[in-house]
Amino acid sequence: MEIKKVKLLSMHIQNFKGCKDRTIEFGEKTRISGANATGKTTIFDAFTWLLFGKDSLGSSDFDIRPLDANGKMIDNIEISVESKISVDGNEYELKKVQKQKWVKKRGTGTTELQGNINEFGINGYPKSQKDFKDFIAGIIDEDIFTLITNPAAFNALPWKKQREILMKFVGTFSDAEIAETFGERYAKLIQELRIASTEDILKKYTKAKTVLNKDMVEIPARIDEISKQLVIADVGALEVEKTAKEVALQKVEDEISGGNSKLEEINSKREEIMTLKFHLSEIQNAENQKLLLESTDIRNDLSRTRDTLNDLKRDVLNKESEIRDAHVKYEDHEREKNRLLVEWKSEKAKAYPALTPLEPLTDGSFICPTCGQDLPEEVKQKRIADYEARKTAYESKYEKDKAEFEENRAKRISQIEADGRSAAKSRDKFKTLEESLIKEKDELTTKLADAQREYEIVKKAVDGMPKVADVSENAEYKATTEKISALEKEIEEMSKDTSSMELKAKRDILKDEISEITVRIAAADNTKVKERIAELEEEQKEVGQKIAEQEQMIDLVEDFIRAKMKMISEKINGMFKVVSFKLFDNQINGGLKETCECTVKGVPISSLNNGHRIVAGLDIIRSLSNLYEVSCPIFVDNAESINDFNIPDMNAQMIYLTVTDDKELRVESEVKYD
Repeated sequence: MEIKKVKLLSMHIQNFKGCKDRTIEFGEKTRISGANATGKTTIFDAFTWLLFGKDSLGSSDFDIRPLDANGKMIDNIEISVESKISVDGNEYELKKVQKQKWVKKRGTGTTELQGNINEFGINGYPKSQKDFKDFIAGIIDEDIFTLITNPAAFNALPWKKQREILMKFVGTFSDAEIAETFGERYAKLIQELRIASTEDILKKYTKAKTVLNKDMVEIPARIDEISKQLVIADVGALEVEKTAKEVALQKVEDEISGGNSKLEEINSKREEIMTLKFHLSEIQNAENQKLLLESTDIRNDLSRTRDTLNDLKRDVLNKESEIRDAHVKYEDHEREKNRLLVEWKSEKAKAYPALTPLEPLTDGSFICPTCGQDLPEEVKQKRIADYEARKTAYESKYEKDKAEFEENRAKRISQIEADGRSAAKSRDKFKTLEESLIKEKDELTTKLADAQREYEIVKKAVDGMPKVADVSENAEYKATTEKISALEKEIEEMSKDTSSMELKAKRDILKDEISEITVRIAAADNTKVKERIAELEEEQKEVGQKIAEQEQMIDLVEDFIRAKMKMISEKINGMFKVVSFKLFDNQINGGLKETCECTVKGVPISSLNNGHRIVAGLDIIRSLSNLYEVSCPIFVDNAESINDFNIPDMNAQMIYLTVTDDKELRVESEVKYD
């Protein structure tokens, strides 16, 4: 397998972040050392900015313009990064320059900044941004570059993205193709795997099993319910009993003859009573309506007082929020004033260091170091003149620097004093606002208490109102009630002769008994009930068999998933020498859940020290480079935590960024290329 090799040969950086002007030559192995904040990471950032317009962490929103002594960006300077790279032995010079775009404001003599302009070049020829991007994309994809140049990049990805990348090691085999590699073991599944995922197949059989289990539970209950319909009876005896009751019924019908006229009168009076009771309801409803109208005003008062109460509660809460905001801003400005006071005292205490005199001329200054004799007079005078000139220049520079220091110090003190006065003014403003808001809140609280009392009074009045109107003293209601009572007494007197009514009651009883016997005779034939029970018992057997079939398929699918996952895990982990990946979690229900966790000898990478994490990251880069068939310069940050004994063999250019005590950046390269 031929791997494309991309190497960084050299880089020239101007005005990029803290790097003013630096040229770096890179070898197969390059160690860049220095204390923190000396610019190690800046070199990596410059390279990624040149290629992709981003820093080494993948962010496009970062500042590349250098800062002055006061921490302000320096304008009107060009920022440039120029690199010489090698791609499979072919060398290319890449250049990117950023300039500021200043535009003269209409009608004024001033200019304003309207953004930045980036210029690109390849091998000394100007290129458009698009052509430059296309050229870089033809060499290396940005995402792949990030993964194979930074040992921390892969493990910084979300686990699903990590898993997606790792699955590329397996290839694009379908589940059906994987199942076929196991021979007859999964023959029943292959056809379904060609058209559906294992997840969908599991859902299919699990759903079918759930439905069947429900049927299996319901069938015994249905059998039991139908079994209750089985009737054990002597049909002959029932027929005899039915005939006897039919004869008795006819005799009762014959006895009921002349009592109908009296019954009709009683029924007429009952109908009149029903009409009168309807009239009572109408009287009650009319009185209830009057009561409702009377309560409308007081209920409106209740609604009004409730709305007022809720409005005042909201106003109090809003005012409390405004008070808190004002207090927070008061404290912020008070802290700012105190901070400025400390800064003011610090600036006031600063003093320019005293002048350190130049070393004076001695007798030895006028003796020849070769022969030990006195120098000629003209040489002596020239040395004296040179010394005096140097002394004058030295003292003049000292006075100039001191004056500049004092001037800048005075400006800083003046600015701090102005800022302090502004902070104090803002603090006092918010203190006054807070006090005003507290007064307003107190007024609202008083109104709220008054509104609460008013609401309680109105609510008590509403709660005390009757739900139903009292009609006990209504003349029409009383007269109607009395009339109903009189009619009920008349019916009672007329019903004392109960012979007719008793006969009719006896007739009704006999009819019910005859109907019941008829039903019992018809039900005594159990053939259909027994047939239905047999059908349900057969259905129960069939459902049990189907459940077993669904369980068999579920077990087969889950077994295939485990076999497939084992094969995938072995395939992927076989691509690495140091790390291994946990790609699946066993669930309580026996199933598998997808995951992706990088480990070293069973220990999660998150629990490793920095050195072991770097080694693990390099192992991942090595495998990813083989996967993508390309190698790029690898920037190893915090490389002081690893050594030559635990660094894996890497088929790539290595650039180590190491923290040391060096105050200045130090570059050591092994200039040796294939």
